[in-house]
Amino acid sequence: CLFVCLLKKCVVEMSEERKYLKRQVKTTGIDVHPTESAILVFYEIDASILGEDQEEIVGDVTARQRKIIIPHLSSASKIPALADQIMTKCKYIKDNRRGELEQLLLFLQERNAGKTQAELDQEANKHVDKHMIKEDSRDINATLDSVPRYLDLLYEDGQQRLMGSKYLLQLARNPANAGELVENEGLMRAVARILRDEAKENTELQTNLLTIFYFFSSFSEFHELISTYKIGSTCISIIQHEMKREKVWKSDLQKKRERVKGGKMTEKDLQAHSDKISDLRFMQDQLLYVAFHLLLNLSEQKAIEMKMVKKDIVERLMKMLERKNFEFLCLIVKFLKKLSIYKENKDKMIELDIVPKLTSLLAHTNQGLQFECVRLLKNLSFDKTLRRRMVQVGCVPKLSAMLQEENAPLSFILNILYHISMDKQHKQMFANTDVIPILMQLMLTCTEEFVDFEPVSLAINIAQDEKCAKMLSEGKGLALLLKRALKTRDALLLKLVRTLCIHPFTKEKLLDFIDPLANEVHSSADDADMLLELLGILSTLDIPDFDFEKLVSEYELLPLLKHLLTAGVCDDDLFLEAVIMVGTVLTDPACAPLVADCGIASMLIGMLKDKQEDDEIVLQIIFVWNKLLYYKSTRDVVLSEPQAVSYLLDLMHDQNTEIRKVCNSALDIVAECDMTWANEIRKKNFEFHNSSWIEVVLGHESHELELEQAQGEYYDDYRDGVVDAYDNMYYDEEDDEGGDLLIDGSNQSSAYSDEGDGLWHGD
Repeated sequence: CLFVCLLKKCVVEMSEERKYLKRQVKTTGIDVHPTESAILVFYEIDASILGEDQEEIVGDVTARQRKIIIPHLSSASKIPALADQIMTKCKYIKDNRRGELEQLLLFLQERNAGKTQAELDQEANKHVDKHMIKEDSRDINATLDSVPRYLDLLYEDGQQRLMGSKYLLQLARNPANAGELVENEGLMRAVARILRDEAKENTELQTNLLTIFYFFSSFSEFHELISTYKIGSTCISIIQHEMKREKVWKSDLQKKRERVKGGKMTEKDLQAHSDKISDLRFMQDQLLYVAFHLLLNLSEQKAIEMKMVKKDIVERLMKMLERKNFEFLCLIVKFLKKLSIYKENKDKMIELDIVPKLTSLLAHTNQGLQFECVRLLKNLSFDKTLRRRMVQVGCVPKLSAMLQEENAPLSFILNILYHISMDKQHKQMFANTDVIPILMQLMLTCTEEFVDFEPVSLAINIAQDEKCAKMLSEGKGLALLLKRALKTRDALLLKLVRTLCIHPFTKEKLLDFIDPLANEVHSSADDADMLLELLGILSTLDIPDFDFEKLVSEYELLPLLKHLLTAGVCDDDLFLEAVIMVGTVLTDPACAPLVADCGIASMLIGMLKDKQEDDEIVLQIIFVWNKLLYYKSTRDVVLSEPQAVSYLLDLMHDQNTEIRKVCNSALDIVAECDMTWANEIRKKNFEFHNSSWIEVVLGHESHELELEQAQGEYYDDYRDGVVDAYDNMYYDEEDDEGGDLLIDGSNQSSAYSDEGDGLWHGD
């Protein structure tokens, strides 16, 4: 900067003198970059201003360096050809340094030997510093007054047409000019027509003209006007054309590689052609970026978005995921995310197998692209098929690794993992990742009063798996979670503890917390959420020889449970948990008289009628009666209530397998203890198992009367081919003669068969 200032000063002070500028470049050395696949060239610029007598007036020496990035340098790279290419492009490396350059390239080649192709691609892409939207040119100074002249230039050929597009693009960049430009109908029609019909052969011209409409599309009020000129359709046509060009380039490049293998073409010529294709591809990326971004802006209107979908926009976007430029990929993923909220588009993404492509992008070095991929995966994770695919392609380990990165989108990642954990077959895989230690860290080090919803919800889901539960509760894990939950009164964290306690190996660890848990039950009498989880945790204490009598007596739990079982006091969830707690307490024979004396059994008779639509509540109430019938000291409490046994009779053939199982177990005890009820039970069983025969016998006479009253209609229907349901009911369809009554008694024992895996199921 000092040199530039002195230079300007000398130019002003010596304007009448003849001056000369002398510039010399001297290469001082070359070396490899310490971490990247690149060569560093060190050089000095010796610049000076000479007067007429060739005397130096002002001079300066500046030391500089240039980094030559060498992407995709692998063991297959040809070092001599690569050295030729570098020396051609970088004039600072003279012929006398060729040997040194080749040695450095060999060193880089060996250093890259352990890297995969994907890692080399990411490293190369990391250095792309070009932007998809062309930057403002300082050499162009456009004015609104000159718009007619710029429009005339568009009708010229070659560079003049290109300059006209640059002038108009310069004006469109300024939002203040948008209104006046859009209202110029002649300009808009001309730009739209040239873009559609004449600009295909010049990618730069096409990009400039399309970018003009892109800037206008940033304003929603201009969308209808843009649609009038069918710019959306033009964008689709441009995308189709460029995709065909891409296929031609790939085919051409493959043919030239085959020529090199056949010795008809040199590696140097192939590299030159490949560089040319790379430049063309970047220009194509710029054009496609503008086209897709413009379509994304226009898709704010649902009707326009539907038209795009009909034009196969999802397939075209999926093809673009093969590109390398992260800025372009960010746009494509963002567009797919917007489309993914509709089932039709989501199904198309399933068909095109989008998950592996997104999973590969999760390892990209650009965090912006990673974030967009995670947001799209979150949308897709609501579908069970896509969740299964995420697991198959190894998405979970990559997401778990991202959790440890700085500024990672934790909420979105945890949401995806939560959705995956909803499927039972996927829960156990979390034990083989770093997810569980990270969850414990997030929950135990959270500085807020309540732990964030996402990590706890995920932990609750995976805690249902035994192996994951062991990892969550190992060491002091369970104790620390429970202490924090009780200290902060965090009901969600207590739900996690409750889920962990369904496993046998965690129950013993709860014994040290019986006192604080029981005390907290009374403290939380007015907090339904806390009380629900606390009772749920205590209900899991089905430990042999546990003294429940001491627990309910010392902490006066039965009066609280009786209060909760009163009609209208609490909602169904808390009512159910109170019934389950009563059933757990009754596993201790000493507690049976206490339960009977406090009147809970009688209360449950009335509540069974009120809650008869809820199978889970019905099941738990019957389980409590079953326990009371089991003990001699309390058996009479149930038998003295005729309604209780009547309800059991009504439920003995319920559709719910578990209800039938517990109900029949209770009725077996009743039948052994009371012969009157035993006869009634046998009668009910007979009526149920022979109900088909009874219905046939009792219904035969009424059926004949109906036939007499509607004889004409009956025979008319029969002649017309209507199937007679009554006749089919009487006879076995497989009996040709149709003379035998079909009485099915083969299922008599089915009501007593042991089905299911326990007396009740957890949530």
